[in-house]
Amino acid sequence: MEVTRRSFIKGMGALAGMAAVCGSAPAFARVSLFNGGKVSEEIIKSICVHCVNFCGIEVHKAGGVIRSIAPDAARRDIYNHGICPKGVSGGFNMYNPYRVKVPLKRTNPKKGLDQDPRWVEISWEEAFATITERLAKIKKDNPSKLIWQHGHGKYLMGDQFPKAFCKAFGTPNVIHRTTTCESARHVADDITWGYHGFLPDLDNTNLFVVFGSNYFEAEQYARWMDHTVTRAKERGMKVIVVEPRLSAPGAKADQWIPIRPGKDVAMVMAMTRLLIDAGQYDEPFLITYTNAPQLVGADGKVIRDAEGKALVWDTTSNSAKPFVDGVTPALRGSFKVDGKSVTTGFDVYADSLKKMTPEAAADICGVPAQTIRDLAALIGKEARIGTTTRIGDFSHRYRPVSIHTWRGMTAKEFGVQTWRSALMLQMLLGVPDAIGGHKLGKVFDHPEYMEAAKCEYPPKRVDLAKSVYFPNGHHDVCQQVALTVLDPKAYGLPYEPEMQIFYATNRPVSTSDTNVQFRSMEKTFNVTIEVHMSETAWMSDIVLPDLGYLESWHFAPTRSTPTTKHTAIRQPIVNAYNIPHDAYSILWELSKRLGLRDKYIEGINGAWKLKEHKFATGRDYTAKEAVEVLWLDATKGKPFSIAIKEGFVGSTIPTKEVYTKGIESQFKGAGKPKMQFYADSMVQTYEKVKQTVEKNGIKNIDLAQYKIAYSPFPTRDHAFPTPHREAEKLPFYLMTFKRIFRNQMACSNTNPILNFALGKDTQENHVMLNTSAAGKLGIKDGDVVVVESRIGKVSGKCKLTEGIRPDTVGVSYHYGHLITAFPAYARKGIAINSVLELHPDKVSGMNSFNDTKCKVYKA
Repeated sequence: MEVTRRSFIKGMGALAGMAAVCGSAPAFARVSLFNGGKVSEEIIKSICVHCVNFCGIEVHKAGGVIRSIAPDAARRDIYNHGICPKGVSGGFNMYNPYRVKVPLKRTNPKKGLDQDPRWVEISWEEAFATITERLAKIKKDNPSKLIWQHGHGKYLMGDQFPKAFCKAFGTPNVIHRTTTCESARHVADDITWGYHGFLPDLDNTNLFVVFGSNYFEAEQYARWMDHTVTRAKERGMKVIVVEPRLSAPGAKADQWIPIRPGKDVAMVMAMTRLLIDAGQYDEPFLITYTNAPQLVGADGKVIRDAEGKALVWDTTSNSAKPFVDGVTPALRGSFKVDGKSVTTGFDVYADSLKKMTPEAAADICGVPAQTIRDLAALIGKEARIGTTTRIGDFSHRYRPVSIHTWRGMTAKEFGVQTWRSALMLQMLLGVPDAIGGHKLGKVFDHPEYMEAAKCEYPPKRVDLAKSVYFPNGHHDVCQQVALTVLDPKAYGLPYEPEMQIFYATNRPVSTSDTNVQFRSMEKTFNVTIEVHMSETAWMSDIVLPDLGYLESWHFAPTRSTPTTKHTAIRQPIVNAYNIPHDAYSILWELSKRLGLRDKYIEGINGAWKLKEHKFATGRDYTAKEAVEVLWLDATKGKPFSIAIKEGFVGSTIPTKEVYTKGIESQFKGAGKPKMQFYADSMVQTYEKVKQTVEKNGIKNIDLAQYKIAYSPFPTRDHAFPTPHREAEKLPFYLMTFKRIFRNQMACSNTNPILNFALGKDTQENHVMLNTSAAGKLGIKDGDVVVVESRIGKVSGKCKLTEGIRPDTVGVSYHYGHLITAFPAYARKGIAINSVLELHPDKVSGMNSFNDTKCKVYKA
């Protein structure tokens, strides 16, 4: 997209016209566009929250009005170097005439996106009284009948507050959005090393292989990775991007490898086989840090002694023993233990790869066999197995290769196994926590994640997390809530949900098969707390306005990097419509009216894990007072005046600590726990699923599919999600992606700066189709086409490109809003999620965004 002077001026004219609708907005428009007159200016430091990059910002305020927003230069060396268009234009959202400004009550009992809710304005008192009355009845009957759902709300006031409120109320149903984002990636990490979160060590990486992570636009670490990758490329780091669509990272990479959606696992397995066959693996690392040497029996489980300790083959005594001091484990081989054949976990996996040749993988993933060979050889060479390097006076293992992903490898039916394949490849090379490698987060923070899951039945939670349906759903299963609400008995839920509170989430729009999601909202009494009207709010019974991120106090999350850490706050700059409450004060008021204030306060202290500075019972706390308590505890007593003046405190982590506080301290050597190379816990979990299903006569669990999902390592089956098997005759794979201009909420689709000033192509999305594929269908650039899947169809303009595979269709999400109250420009585009099939990952519950197959034809 090119922004010309003419289009920019035209966009600014649109902004001025739009702003005139709102009483406060003309001043915003004048001050933003013209720098005349003598107006006192102040600069207030805060944090942007349009996405989860949490960029540090300086908000310039003049005449009581937000004038502009710029990056906070003081944070440049700690975190972000810049902000995106959403962040720059965030000031407009405070003055947006389409905001929710007062509490609204639905008077039309019939719900539907095609229905006029017939809103009437009500007082805050009436809103609180109505909500409290319903909550009191539910609490007396069964508190679990209340569901709290938040998405971006987690990053506004912090999900510790709603968790504390729901705990005091008595409901387990606090649901976050992670299955629409990254939960399969998290759960793969959890199973492998006991927690989640990783980043490439880009300052020292020489080869960066990216399987679908848009770090120049949409990644959660984009505002750190964009400049860090660029700087690394300038010093010689090679970037290879593997994905079906030529994204911005792909366009700036040394090589783009277009792969079929959902087939990454086959390519990674083939590369792993090539490396093992070539002897390019780090044997000392695998023995010292992982369970690869542990002995596996015919039943697929690790064999153990009478005390439950896993056994390895000791090459010193030629016998099976626990890995303790004096034992030298064999990494490879088959042996006899008590007359039974056993094999090391490493060889069980190696043997499973024999049929996954580069040619076999090429047939599956559409990447030439020679390309797979070349990349495997390059990875093996650049890993520099067996070497160390020095940073200052610190010497450590050196593996300057990192494999990275976000939704690319994980937004799939077998997302956990697909990312596990990359984790296993990196363990093979000794990459985790090496200089230049794959830097892990809080290693072994939750040891229970590496054990067999609970598989509870009947489920306690409406999202079925940690139940027999999603045994490793450690991070909530947000899209499942609607399905359970529609038919709770089908899942064995022992109650019927009655009320839902949505906070800063447009949940139904954010998931696959959106029509089913909206239907569920017809069954419950719904309250939405939101800054702008949304489809979720449209389906609600009461809508409460929230303060925007430039209007409220929040203890702000930040994005630490491998070498830095920081603590920050958000603070109010304006209150454009004099709104008296935000989500924080709404919860506080409800807790008091329900007689739960002290239990709520105790829950807050627990949820935030407060130590030196805590909330005291018997009193109220304003949002500012609450942020001060959290700041003081997190910073060990640094004056709150620093937070107000600077917005944050940050520091650099000592080099030795960066590389030694993870797997070095938790897994290294004899007698220590081990990273799960061979995921024995998955085999045990499947056994529990099978037993639970058979014991309870559960009919809606396909054990054959759960057995595939709960394999101890990736297999060929994981490259074939349900639509690929069942809709084989549909010619195109359908993938989705995110653009930097949008999110699901109206704060971007009604923002004229994003929709006009940056050019017309930001107003709507398109059906991306390969030029050659379009030619065979008689489709030309700009034609209106239909994208039809097995569950529905949508239409939109076609954009022809060479930057996508011929067998793949790409459509960005965040467009095609359905609320008729929005202006026409805010409703343009394609609501692609409505035709995406939902086949969530059975391990994590991750939404399967990139598995659907479809056909395309002219409208």
